[in-house]
Amino acid sequence: MTTDRPNILLIQADQLTASALTAYGNATVDAPHLAQLAEEGVVFDRAYCNSPLCAPSRASMLAGELPSAIGAYDNAAEFPASVPTFAHRLRAAGYRTSLVGKMHFIGPDQLHGFEERPTTDVYPADLEMVPDWRLSDDQRLAWYHDTRSIGGAEVSAATLQRDYDDAVTFHACRALTDFARDRTFGSDERPFLLVAGYIAPHDPYEPPQQHWDRYEGVAIDAPAVPAPLPAGEGDDAHSRRLRAMCELDVAPPSAEEVERARRGYYACVSYLDDQVGAILRRLDELGLRESTVVVFTSDHGDMLGERGLWYKMAPFEDSARVPLIVSAPGRYEGGRRIGRTVSLVDLLPTFSELAGSPDGPPTAGASFAGLLARDAGSEASWPDSAVIEYLAEGVRAPQLTLVSGQHKLIVCPGDPDLLYDLHADPRELHDLAADPAHAGLLARLREQLLAGYDLDALRARVLRSQQGRRLVHQALVSGRRTTWDHAPADASSEQYVRGDFWTAIERGRLAPQR
Repeated sequence: MTTDRPNILLIQADQLTASALTAYGNATVDAPHLAQLAEEGVVFDRAYCNSPLCAPSRASMLAGELPSAIGAYDNAAEFPASVPTFAHRLRAAGYRTSLVGKMHFIGPDQLHGFEERPTTDVYPADLEMVPDWRLSDDQRLAWYHDTRSIGGAEVSAATLQRDYDDAVTFHACRALTDFARDRTFGSDERPFLLVAGYIAPHDPYEPPQQHWDRYEGVAIDAPAVPAPLPAGEGDDAHSRRLRAMCELDVAPPSAEEVERARRGYYACVSYLDDQVGAILRRLDELGLRESTVVVFTSDHGDMLGERGLWYKMAPFEDSARVPLIVSAPGRYEGGRRIGRTVSLVDLLPTFSELAGSPDGPPTAGASFAGLLARDAGSEASWPDSAVIEYLAEGVRAPQLTLVSGQHKLIVCPGDPDLLYDLHADPRELHDLAADPAHAGLLARLREQLLAGYDLDALRARVLRSQQGRRLVHQALVSGRRTTWDHAPADASSEQYVRGDFWTAIERGRLAPQR
């Protein structure tokens, strides 16, 4: 039996590529709870983030707007408090809104419409990680990714990130208990929106021993395209910049390091799967499953060695395509797959429709509730496209990507356009942009992608924002310092990443006792 206004539980991983799950064809990973969720739910085969970077992806998702529309350019761009989020919309519609875990909000507003947030964030809310588009490829900032997470993949008895995710699971289960208790005793009968944000399987790839051991004797699949594409035969300017930025060109990992890092990543996925399983069990124990729509996704993916690239920041499938699974027993027929293109900005209008709250300003997304319900009109009218923006480190001008049907177009001023047929070429190895036979398609997709954009003006806004934020950050760390980090009464933010990333990571690491 369902209710007209269901509870909504959104579980979001960090840096989980769709291709690392059984539901998307991975035969190596051991993640049974997510596999069962997919078997019982609806799986979106073509779901994308709207920026392959943590903070802009999450702000964009919450707001239902593309990053450039709200100034969420990078991991140090403030998410304005005045931007309506799906938490604001559902709260105004009578929902109890709770956030547990990571959301990577930058700026003094660390709630953005959520009433309750019992945990701090794992990363700081400051302006430290401001990119600088004036730098050359060989000029690195201290917080850039490098190869340490690849060569250093190993078992850890404890890590800062795992401490955090353990707390997320505890507080998410506690929040569900509080919802059930308050409803039982009549003190709060509102339906709930609960968002649980994990850091796993984000690098460093340092899983617990038990999860590492799940892959003992298991053949770890290698990247399908393990090395950079040959110059002039598919290698692209953005990939070259990312390899230089992460020092992958000067210290490329060995085949053994790649295998070990991928094993560590899969083990981190297994750890995440256990956390998701714990939340789902609690949902069942409290009798809330039938009245709750469960949504599982990630903020972006991880290249995991494909094309010689690691981590995110790339417009390619392993970085930009994310898992999206929706499970609602009794509401939507399970065991289905949807092949239409969707993106994370579609969550806001979808949640608003489920909550019976369509009011509010229009957004960049569209509700896919009709696709879930197999509504013929929704399926016929679905736009089947997604726009991905990248405005952070590794570019010097806005990089825009359009996924439209089976095609993907990537445009960045100063770089040649890239055009791929994802059906015929799922690994994106054959660029069609210079092929005269595809000139008409290229022109049509370019017109569709660039409608409403002034790339010169956008680049100027980003550069001006970078300059201003560098100055503000320099001022705020001088003299008496005030932080914006969320500080719940019973939690210490200092146990997580504050200051230099790698120093904090080392502080939280415990090697296993042999």
